[in-house]
Amino acid sequence: MPPVRAVRLRLLPTTAQERKLHRLADAAAKAWNEVNYLRRRQFFAKQGVDLRGTYNEIYNKYNRLLAPAALQQILNKNDEAWRSFFALLAKLKAGELPPHMKKVSPPGYWKDRLFGKRVKRLIVRSDRYYVEPINDGEGYIALKDFGMRIRRGDKVV
Repeated sequence: MPPVRAVRLRLLPTTAQERKLHRLADAAAKAWNEVNYLRRRQFFAKQGVDLRGTYNEIYNKYNRLLAPAALQQILNKNDEAWRSFFALLAKLKAGELPPHMKKVSPPGYWKDRLFGKRVKRLIVRSDRYYVEPINDGEGYIALKDFGMRIRRGDKVV
């Protein structure tokens, strides 16, 4: 598996851009939570988790709300989380878990436990955005799938 690179930026969106980002991030969280709900329900009912079936079901439901590349990234990350969980379960059964790991749990929901609200995240694949520098530390980030060019206020780390 290739290494994962995360880029965190401080965005300075306009009011309209901020509303659109909130709508998109909320739809992304709904997609994650819904696919996770279906998979957790299958797992706890001891039916076996149908990764491909749940992937296709949620993809077909949300592909008009989110850009296909963004939705694929969300569903792929959820697949990765479930595969990791199953690998840890196998290690637990074989008695090969590291001593610091006492318990293995299935992937969780994107939810703030303190406030009980969805955590809004947008996962953007590296080829679906680009950064336009203006001067030292300022510039724009262009999100290709969402047709947005958002001002940013700090350096890319």
